[in-house]
Amino acid sequence: MAPWHQDFFQNPVFKVIYTFHMPLFVFISGYLAAASLSRHSVQDVFQSRCRSLLIPFVSLSLLGILAAYALNMLFSNIGGRVDFLGACVRQLFLNPTVWFLFTLFALSCLLIVSVRWEKRFGPIIFLLIYLLLMIIPYNNYCALCYIKWFYLFYLAGYFFNKCSIKVPAAAVKTMIFLVSFLLFSLLVIHWHKSDYIYINRMDFTSEHYFYGLLRTIYRYIPGFLGIIIAFYVAGGLLKTPIASFLGIIGMYSLDIYIIQMFVLEGVYPRWIQKAGIHLDLHSPYVLYMVAPFLAMFFVGTCMLISKLAIRRVPLLNKLLLGGRG
Repeated sequence: MAPWHQDFFQNPVFKVIYTFHMPLFVFISGYLAAASLSRHSVQDVFQSRCRSLLIPFVSLSLLGILAAYALNMLFSNIGGRVDFLGACVRQLFLNPTVWFLFTLFALSCLLIVSVRWEKRFGPIIFLLIYLLLMIIPYNNYCALCYIKWFYLFYLAGYFFNKCSIKVPAAAVKTMIFLVSFLLFSLLVIHWHKSDYIYINRMDFTSEHYFYGLLRTIYRYIPGFLGIIIAFYVAGGLLKTPIASFLGIIGMYSLDIYIIQMFVLEGVYPRWIQKAGIHLDLHSPYVLYMVAPFLAMFFVGTCMLISKLAIRRVPLLNKLLLGGRG
């Protein structure tokens, strides 16, 4: 069996996806943040981010602690006392499990501070805050490694919207897409396991600082190239019926993530372990034949559960989804 079947991070399918999928999501978030700040005051945007990001982060973290304890008792017969306070400190501050919500909230706060100080210090304040963020050494706490890594993509989305960047000529658009696709394909070949933010965590060593810096710059390039490619592909899909379907899925993206977090990351691995089942989920047959159908079924099920349960109950909607419509 090929080595990449054994290691998630070496799998070529996931390697391509993971080089840009979260940077793309953060880029879009920054783009939407610019639109919000152009229509609303800084205070209103901050309050909105507290409702849509901070409240779900705290709620999901606490629910995750309780769910983990219940699942351990159910599948692993692990009972006894629970250090609830210690678990809360770890989940909410030291090592957030729902790190993407915490990261987005932190990115929003950094951007809001920059926008507020821009009138006094000028656009240089965005760069200054980014550089100050990068020199903080404690990458393993408070999702700081993710905040450092994604803030540049967040700022790129913000300025892309604010500056209204457009490429009018069709020939130029085609050339940009082809060059981006070619460069992305070449660079992904050299993407190592240590290049994932989940592995390297933005750590630099004094002995290899210059190499680490160059490697970080390299990691940013496929991320931005993937964003360019995704936008061109999305532009083509807008002319097809698939666009409305993808738009609906996008509206339920947080709902899907929440449900899969508890099912695929909570119940499933514990059930598999207790049942003694061994599955090769990285085999080509599963990846290219079974997984797409399972994914569509699971996404549809998550959307149905959310529509009938989470979104229908105002309190659950507010706590878990930030009051999304």
